[in-house]
Amino acid sequence: MRNPLYKRLSRELLKDLIKYIIMFFFLALPIALCSGYMIGNDSMIKTYYNGIDKYVLEDGHFITEKELDDNLINEIENEENIKIYKLNYKDETSSNNHTIRIYKESDRQNINKYNIRKGNIPSNDNEIALDRLYLENNKLKIGDNYIINNKEYKICGSIALVDYSTLFKNNTDTIFDANNFSIALVNDNAYNNISNDHVKYSYAYLYPSRLNKNEAHDRTTDLTKDLYQKLLSNGNSLDTLLSKDDNQAITYAISDIEGDLVMMLVFGMIIVFGLAFVFALSTKSQIESEAKSIGTLKAMGYNRFELLTGYLILPTIITLLAGIFGNILAYTCLKDYLVGLYYHSYSLPTYVTFYNPKALLFTTILPILMVFIINLLVILKTISIPSLNLLKNQLVTKKHKKVIKLNHKINFISRFQIRVILQNKGTYIALFFGTLLATIILLFGVMMNPLLNHYKKEVIKSQIAPYQTILKTDIDGLDGEKLYVKTLDYKNDEIMVFGLEKYGEESKYLKNINLDNKKVVISTDIKSKYKLKLNKKIKLEEKYSDDTYEFVINDTYKTTGSLVVFMDKELFLETFDSGYLTSYFSDEKLDIPGEYVYKTISLDDLILVSNQLTDSMGKVFFLFTAISIVLFVLLIFLLAKIVIEKNQSQISMLKIIGYDTFNINKIYNISTGIITILSVVISTFIAQFFIKIAWDIVLQTQMKGWLDFYIEPYLYPLIFGIGLGSFLIVYLIESRKISKINLSVALKDDNL
Repeated sequence: MRNPLYKRLSRELLKDLIKYIIMFFFLALPIALCSGYMIGNDSMIKTYYNGIDKYVLEDGHFITEKELDDNLINEIENEENIKIYKLNYKDETSSNNHTIRIYKESDRQNINKYNIRKGNIPSNDNEIALDRLYLENNKLKIGDNYIINNKEYKICGSIALVDYSTLFKNNTDTIFDANNFSIALVNDNAYNNISNDHVKYSYAYLYPSRLNKNEAHDRTTDLTKDLYQKLLSNGNSLDTLLSKDDNQAITYAISDIEGDLVMMLVFGMIIVFGLAFVFALSTKSQIESEAKSIGTLKAMGYNRFELLTGYLILPTIITLLAGIFGNILAYTCLKDYLVGLYYHSYSLPTYVTFYNPKALLFTTILPILMVFIINLLVILKTISIPSLNLLKNQLVTKKHKKVIKLNHKINFISRFQIRVILQNKGTYIALFFGTLLATIILLFGVMMNPLLNHYKKEVIKSQIAPYQTILKTDIDGLDGEKLYVKTLDYKNDEIMVFGLEKYGEESKYLKNINLDNKKVVISTDIKSKYKLKLNKKIKLEEKYSDDTYEFVINDTYKTTGSLVVFMDKELFLETFDSGYLTSYFSDEKLDIPGEYVYKTISLDDLILVSNQLTDSMGKVFFLFTAISIVLFVLLIFLLAKIVIEKNQSQISMLKIIGYDTFNINKIYNISTGIITILSVVISTFIAQFFIKIAWDIVLQTQMKGWLDFYIEPYLYPLIFGIGLGSFLIVYLIESRKISKINLSVALKDDNL
């Protein structure tokens, strides 16, 4: 016998077209966002790591005071078992006062090769190729004229260098600067015609094989010592030696790209839970409304398989179409948009999209399978009920319950509303939990940009001094407060340890800090991130070493954007006998030669860091916010719609006894509205609790640094407003549906 349920599929689709459209987008949008992010993220990671071999990325480089002759280079290569390549550069100033680091194009034929994004490589003496991101940020294009040291060049190409995926001028800079700094390539003649006043004798090297981080660190330590002695004995000196793992220009971008994936997966998990809840509720509502039909078919002899297929086909098709549409959207628009956000911050090689089976599995196959299983379980439970019970619309065993008496002083409509809420408490409880999920999704999306802006203000406000200068060598008598600085590891982070000469009343900058010579003070960021307690110990470790140091925590000091341990100078020098630097807090920039300065941190640097963080992350979360709002509105609409559908018989009876649509709206839609608004208000405060837990776990285990969890006060009325707006939309749509409910519905219901 042909299954008659197949004939009703098109009719069922048209009847509940709005519901199925909502279900379609509720599944398709999260699939598109999560899949697009995973595809783009994974492809960028693969492009980066493939580029290590494709563009022959250095294992490290060193800079010397004087140029090395070929004989000395050969001698070092043989003794150290490395291959050395000349990679000299000149830092010159453009007409707009930007620093341009100029390399010979010919030096990059065998190591740190260039990737031509557009145009061509310089062939004439007046041509120059500049970094793609720098050109983009300064609104320059190929064919434009560009002046460096009063000489005019023609921009012939845009490039990306594998050793400058992030545009750090100096490895010690707090943040990169793709607006005022660029790398450039010129031909040999053009390079030789530039003065040697600002030349740096740089040499990249390769080991015979790639080493892991620990092996590379040991080799770097040995190489530094050997080179220092070798160069010193040859009348030269070693300025800098930097392995690729310690080079921010190489590692910063990939660390950011890999770290962001964790946050996206957390967002995806929240969406998956939301999907499970919505589909379970929707399927249950549909089955309840068609219980008599199922009972009739069972009584006629249709088996479970025929009933299952009849009710599973439509939601399964909708789910599959949503998955297909979501992936098409992911592989076309969203993937390119999300990748573009990273390319707006980093100077990466040409992007290649790789097929990502993990993205297909986690963002498409698993949600689709989950929806199928949920529908299957709900339908199986219903068709297992005896046919007679289904025909009587008795899906659960009814228990005699004592009716709650309501005060007669309450007007009739209000008592009716209370009865509606009590009779539909199961559905309204589901509405609350659905609203909670929707609020979590929405709050996660809208909180990020305000959080980043708050972080920026707090960083600036908590700056210890206008300038902090870290020196390469100890210099006494400078205008400022002297301290000692050492970097140690604590779990997932690098911790700055400050040994203070002055603090408390003696200090101009650290008046609110009091130190015991046997205890330390930690920054509030460390305390917040790792939930450390006063009078407990903190154990710090040397990087790539077994050396550890334990200190008792005496107090905390308010700072934002830095993980710092403060201690007395005596305790510092007693604990560390080497490997530390001297530093000064000061009101003005120290007037000392640049070769003595390791790093300078100023207010401008902190603002630049905050702006860069907002610029790179803010645009990603704008997309999250937009999709979160859409999902929130759809979920509220769907849940409120289910309430009306479950009470069609009661609404029909009210029409029979003379109630018009306006009064029925007051009874049902206003009741739903009250529960919706209460749910939104309560859910907003509960949602921030769950998000904070996830926030702390992700930042503690997967990310460096710390961002305090913060919700801008205006977000509470914003979410309330979105909830109210969602209900008003629902009210208008469901009012129209109530007006179309036929009076005959009540006459067909045996329970009334």
